[in-house]
Amino acid sequence: MTRLWLADVHANLPAFEAVLADAGEVDEVVFLGDIVGYGPHPAACVELLMSLGARAVLGNHDVAVLAWRERAAAPDAPLNWDQWTLGQLDLSHLAHLAALPETLCLSACGLSTVVRHQLPGAPYLHPAMPDGVLATHMAGLSSPLTLCGHSHWALDRTVSGRRLICLPAVGQPRNGDPRAGYALEHGGGLTFHVCAYDVARVLADLERIGLPEVFLQRWTNFVRTGFDVEWSREYRPEDSP
Repeated sequence: MTRLWLADVHANLPAFEAVLADAGEVDEVVFLGDIVGYGPHPAACVELLMSLGARAVLGNHDVAVLAWRERAAAPDAPLNWDQWTLGQLDLSHLAHLAALPETLCLSACGLSTVVRHQLPGAPYLHPAMPDGVLATHMAGLSSPLTLCGHSHWALDRTVSGRRLICLPAVGQPRNGDPRAGYALEHGGGLTFHVCAYDVARVLADLERIGLPEVFLQRWTNFVRTGFDVEWSREYRPEDSP
């Protein structure tokens, strides 16, 4: 069986489509959250996820958008991207997101596995974190293998007998490589992959949203380079608990 692992599409349809084309035919798709948020194509991305019949969990940005249902309607000039995103989704999209679980239990890479968007209470995980730091964040894990997204960095580490895999981001890379990331599981092994996508299309659609100019310029550079001063900074020892 070949399984496609995805996380953090962030409403980036060209990246999502490119990953599906690059991965080729697979037997199953598992999505680890954040299909929407900070991207110009929320409705199309939710619809594509639904069409795949993917097994999926809820991400923190999905939760943030759903929370706006209890607030005022989205404004004509969006200053809050979660508000704007909510205004792009219809009832079927929202129902799909609201029905997603926080965790899934399955077998992956020959191990009993828990799938979730992020580790409870942990910060953004970084591949440069030493084993001791990761062990602190993994202390509450009981399964032999945990797969998550959220950190937007590829990571595959075994600490104290437990394996943790963080997927690279499909739609919002943060490691200085703007290509879309994903993973394929086959024959008991898992490999990370990246592929190019139509960045120009995303940038053109970002401009149509009506974001504040300073924020638009920051996000345009982020999409082009896969790097942001805040979100892409390297691990520092002072970030450890």
